[in-house]
Amino acid sequence: LMPLLVIFVIRNVAIGAAIGLAVACWLVAFGTVGSHILTGSGGYVAVGMLAYSMASSFGMGFLATALMFLE
Repeated sequence: LMPLLVIFVIRNVAIGAAIGLAVACWLVAFGTVGSHILTGSGGYVAVGMLAYSMASSFGMGFLATALMFLE
């Protein structure tokens, strides 16, 4: 059984990462980012870097916000 703080951290990072991935997918599919990505094998690297950076940033931001409002 994991401590409550570990569950709290994992849950909030996962929620933030999911939001970040959704935003990254939206930017690639419908935003202006998709038109700037090269076709071919280099495009996969660019999309992966964008998805990782958005997921990690949103995950840490969501966790920081949750910790800030924790009472």
